[in-house]
Amino acid sequence: MSKRCATALMIGCLLVPLASQAESIKLIIQEFAPFSYTDSKTGEIRGFLVDKIMEIMKRAGETPAISSTSLARGLNNTLNDDNTCLFGFRRTPERENFYHWVGPLTTDQWVLYRRKDDPRVLKRFEDAKEWQIGSYRNAATGLQLTDQGYHIVFAGEDEENPRLLVNKRLDYWIVSELHGMYIAEQQGVAKDIATAIKYKTIELNMLCNIHMDKQRIELFNKLNKAIDADGTMGKILRKNGIK
Repeated sequence: MSKRCATALMIGCLLVPLASQAESIKLIIQEFAPFSYTDSKTGEIRGFLVDKIMEIMKRAGETPAISSTSLARGLNNTLNDDNTCLFGFRRTPERENFYHWVGPLTTDQWVLYRRKDDPRVLKRFEDAKEWQIGSYRNAATGLQLTDQGYHIVFAGEDEENPRLLVNKRLDYWIVSELHGMYIAEQQGVAKDIATAIKYKTIELNMLCNIHMDKQRIELFNKLNKAIDADGTMGKILRKNGIK
């Protein structure tokens, strides 16, 4: 092999990881309005978390593609596909070592919703342990409560739970306060439900494929903090009608 060919081969080898690092990022959302969702009229992906992530990407010089899918498929794609990220999700011990993490992006208050005409009073969250509580397939909160002995009923999608609750097929519904009320309003049953008790405040994050360049992840985390500190996140929340 000539010296020139050997040099060319070496340069080619060196370029491989650089090209890999430069690949465009694929962003995935779960339908979780008003955090992230597909506008039914325009087909655009919207939400205040979407706005924050896209601001992070803009400042990082990234031009990502963004799409929506189910929770199970999104987690699987992010686990197996390079340069793929999914948001916004809880950082749980079960998921911790399988992904890189960016966040927290925002906090989310989770509650138990009840039927408004239900006379039962919960003095503490543990009082709901004997009752049927609605969640949805692969939801981290539902899975954790099941492990703690709660009677969790898993629907295929969270959108099924407001009707199940109102029709007395569930006693309570464990859900994000914002997301739960959004779904109930869309289905015309918001007037029929009320908060039974608050559960906890949860941090939402972006999780990325474990092989993504760590410098990228570090930059995203730095930019996430900057957006919170410089007032941009407040503007995003106000734009989306979130107080």
